[in-house]
Amino acid sequence: MKRPFLILLLFLIIKNEITAQETKKERKFFSSQISTGVVEGEQGTSFHIEVVNGIRYKTWFAGIGTGLDYYYFRSIPVYLSGIKYLSKRNHSFFIQGDAGMNFAWVEDRINAWNEVSHEYKPGMYWNGMLGFATGLDRKNSFSFGMGYSYKNLKEVREMTVMCFNPPCENTFETYKYNLKRLTLRLGWHFNYSR
Repeated sequence: MKRPFLILLLFLIIKNEITAQETKKERKFFSSQISTGVVEGEQGTSFHIEVVNGIRYKTWFAGIGTGLDYYYFRSIPVYLSGIKYLSKRNHSFFIQGDAGMNFAWVEDRINAWNEVSHEYKPGMYWNGMLGFATGLDRKNSFSFGMGYSYKNLKEVREMTVMCFNPPCENTFETYKYNLKRLTLRLGWHFNYSR
C-alpha cells in the first residue's frame, strides 16, 4: 500500500516541477513600436514619426522599421532596428540602434530657368539612442529616448548651358546633403505573446 502511494506522490511532485518550469520559460513576443518626436540640428527643428515591428526575446528586440522624417527634406527611412533592455522588469533603461536607407519624398519645386531635370537618390540612415521604458503591464509600455541620428541624400540636377556653337551638352550638378541631428522621441510599445 505504501509503494503505490509513494509512486503517486513522486509523480505529482515531478509533474508540478515540470509545470512550474514551463511557466518560467521565456517566450518570444511579436512586438510593435510606434514613436514620434523632434529632431534638432543645423537646419532647425523638425518632426518625425516611426513604426517598428519585430520579435522580442527576453531583453532583446530586433525588427524592421519605417517612418516619415521631415528634417530639411521630407524622407522615408527604412531600417533594421535592435534594442537591448538592461532589465527584464517592466521599467528598464534601453539602448537602441537603427541602420538602413533613406528615400527622399520631396514635393515638386519650381525649376531654375536652365534646369532640365532633377532627381533625388537614396542615402544612408542611422540612429543611436539611450532611453527608458516604463511598462503599464507586460504587454504595453511607454518609452522616452534621446539620441543622435544621421541621414543623407544626393540630388542630381541636369542643367542646360549657353553656348555659341550648338548643339551643346547639358551639365550635371550633384548636391550631397549630410544631415546630422539630435533626436528626442516618445514611444508606445506593444508586445503580443504566442
